Amino acid sequence: MSFPFEKFIIKAREHNKSEEFINACLVYGKNLVEKKLPVIFSLEHLSIQIGVKSDYLRNLVGDGKNDIIYNYEHKYKRYNYFKLKKRNGTFREIMAPAKDLKYIQKWILVNVLENYPLAESCKGFRKKVSIYDNAKVHENAEVILKIDLLKFYDTITERRVYGIFKSMGYVENLAFTLAKITTARHRESYWIDFDRNSQEILSKLLKEKPSILPQGAPTSPMLANIIATKLDYRFEALARKINFNYSRYADDLTFSIQKKGKLPPLKLINKIISEEGFFVNTEKTKYMKKGSKQYVTGLTTTNGVNVSKKYRKEISEHIFYCRKYGVVSHLKRRENEFPKYNSMNFHDWLYGHLCFIKSINETASKNMLEDFNKINWFV
Repeated sequence: MSFPFEKFIIKAREHNKSEEFINACLVYGKNLVEKKLPVIFSLEHLSIQIGVKSDYLRNLVGDGKNDIIYNYEHKYKRYNYFKLKKRNGTFREIMAPAKDLKYIQKWILVNVLENYPLAESCKGFRKKVSIYDNAKVHENAEVILKIDLLKFYDTITERRVYGIFKSMGYVENLAFTLAKITTARHRESYWIDFDRNSQEILSKLLKEKPSILPQGAPTSPMLANIIATKLDYRFEALARKINFNYSRYADDLTFSIQKKGKLPPLKLINKIISEEGFFVNTEKTKYMKKGSKQYVTGLTTTNGVNVSKKYRKEISEHIFYCRKYGVVSHLKRRENEFPKYNSMNFHDWLYGHLCFIKSINETASKNMLEDFNKINWFV
């Protein structure tokens, strides 16, 4: 990131700024440039760079004089709330930012957050890195250990996000502003739905109900990665010491060993996770030994990385029956599975799954794609 320092000096002197002030600004700005971050001095300067009115940003984040967490209810009306049901029957609350707020968050993501250097073991929500890369770390392992972080986004509070922006080198007031723009509160009903295990482990969080990373904001995945960077570095160092493999995809931590090596004890893993401000979902801790089903982020890893046979068989059956009976007839037979589907959106659904298979195993997808292209979508 470049910044017109010479022009800044000239303008600052024209406005009778002291040399001490100018030098302090230069030190501040050069520190950010060295980190490949945009030079931003204040909320007003941020609004100019983004291309929005400063009054809008100020209204969005509140006055911020004393409190960085509470009493900014007007801000949270900038989100649309809805729930998604998870496989275990519980719900996650999605907070989708309104169009204008989303635009601002995307600017922060592209211009600030994506320049942060992440650990090599971080495999989630990164350009040109996929679930395949995450699973590849653990292929043909003797033993795989999977650890899930409990309420990952909810434990990343506004205060922690503020700390990240400040550690990047931004002044306190601006770090407050950036933290407020990228966090939000859950609705009160969300906290009531916590299961007993979560209530016990996250009792402090339930009491405070702070602003957290909203699932739905474009900045949240990258901020979560940044905040978990120290956790990743600690496990990477431990992996080099006792010879095991480690990777993290969002809140999924995976440890594995080949014929030689040693997995860290659970007690030590839990200790490191706790010291870094996270919590373990003990119900999802799982060991997978060679000879049993081994999978990482949904992909099998026993004999190289692949999509499961069950999944490929399911997609192949859809193609077979579409060709044999016709798409309309097939959808009628599977009406419970595909309610309100027609030929066109089923085409997109099926093609999307084939593209996913191709991204993991191009050879396996070749014949499937050939058969897919023989389907008559008008019968």
